[in-house]
Amino acid sequence: MPEIDGPAFITPHAVRQFMARIDRRTDYDQALTAILRGLRDHAREPRPSANGKSVYVRVRGPHNFRAVVVQEPGGDLPTVVTILKSGK
Repeated sequence: MPEIDGPAFITPHAVRQFMARIDRRTDYDQALTAILRGLRDHAREPRPSANGKSVYVRVRGPHNFRAVVVQEPGGDLPTVVTILKSGK
């Protein structure tokens, strides 16, 4: 199961989804920074997805969101593939 306890790769899709779903006022670099800081400073315990291929990492902080994270076989870093609204 992938965990975010260090560096992660954030896909361009995930950054764009953050901009569209979480904070429309941010530009690309601000959104990327917000995702990385949220995962570093405000992430909760990862929870597996229903299919077991990814985990959801809930972030509570200046921005509330869920990051969908996968670990590709042989991949060096966990990958944030999309950003979802928090749901709460």
